Amino acid sequence: MMIRTLLPLLFAAAIVTAPPVLAQEPVVDDAAEFMSEDFDPKVMTLTGPANLRELADRAGYDGDPTADYLFVVPQGVNILGSPGGKGGRNDGGPALVSGSWPDGVEIWLFVRGHVYGGGGRGGNGGVIPVPTDGGRGGDAVVAQAPMTIVVLKTGSIKAGGGGGAGADGAPGLGGSGGGGGFPNGEPGQPGSPGPASGEFRSGDWGKPGTPGGGGRGGSRGIPGGRGGDTAMPGESANRVGGAPGNAVRLNGVEVTVLNGGQMYGEAY
Repeated sequence: MMIRTLLPLLFAAAIVTAPPVLAQEPVVDDAAEFMSEDFDPKVMTLTGPANLRELADRAGYDGDPTADYLFVVPQGVNILGSPGGKGGRNDGGPALVSGSWPDGVEIWLFVRGHVYGGGGRGGNGGVIPVPTDGGRGGDAVVAQAPMTIVVLKTGSIKAGGGGGAGADGAPGLGGSGGGGGFPNGEPGQPGSPGPASGEFRSGDWGKPGTPGGGGRGGSRGIPGGRGGDTAMPGESANRVGGAPGNAVRLNGVEVTVLNGGQMYGEAY
């Protein structure tokens, strides 16, 4: 994989959440400096989590191996992978997945907005329920075919943070839940205290992850671990904090990243 820095660092965009949509628009003005003169792609706008191949198929792509596609995340759009804790999954989901394409298709992704892997769920506290590890953060971009990614000066690609670990309980003290990972991981639930004489204190819920960082662990009883910030693992307590996601998951395919904005996380 090749990563090159092209432009001065500048981070400026609002956070917007929206369902995925498709739109056709003229090729972006700043594309010419990166692309050959004969590159004439079909342009599609992204505003939510998506599998790029599936979007192209729905828009009429017929499997032509000579096709060229340019996918654009506009400035002011924030695309988040699904949060850990949604649908029974502890791990955060990817924001964008290339999907599989025929050999010869040229795929470009322009990022003017923000692409974040989903945050890992915080682990549960003990004694009841049993304490659990934090969930893994999601990948921002998953490449399943060769592609070129251009992060422009207003754009960013950020890996999801791991969920904080749940804390063990103890006699008279429940374990608190771990915090959710950046940017949207759900928190872990508290545990009830173990048998004891005297005072009983239950654990506390962790806090969810946000685009500002990982959520803190619950503080009552025995404190849970804090959720990880972007590209960072969740904090371990008695259990293990979740690992972060990748900025780009390569899956053994050739990916070129031209980075003129912000990119947090590994690419492998």
